[in-house]
Amino acid sequence: MKYPDFEKVITSARMARYLAACGGNTRKAMTLYRKNIILSQKLFTIISCFEIALRNSIDRHYTTILGNDWLMNAAAPS
Repeated sequence: MKYPDFEKVITSARMARYLAACGGNTRKAMTLYRKNIILSQKLFTIISCFEIALRNSIDRHYTTILGNDWLMNAAAPS
């Protein structure tokens, strides 16, 4: 894909930081952008698993202390 087409899809505002990091080299900027997407995909998986583990740990903690309906009771009026 040629850079002008790439920039139309991604936007020039978003690509500005990649161009700056690559000294204005459009080919390198597109490569850097793609590598950033790959890294983000890998990190998203790790963050998602951590979020699930944390949420489950919080639920187990409060279920032990406040019972199975702890969240519903906390959100109820009064």
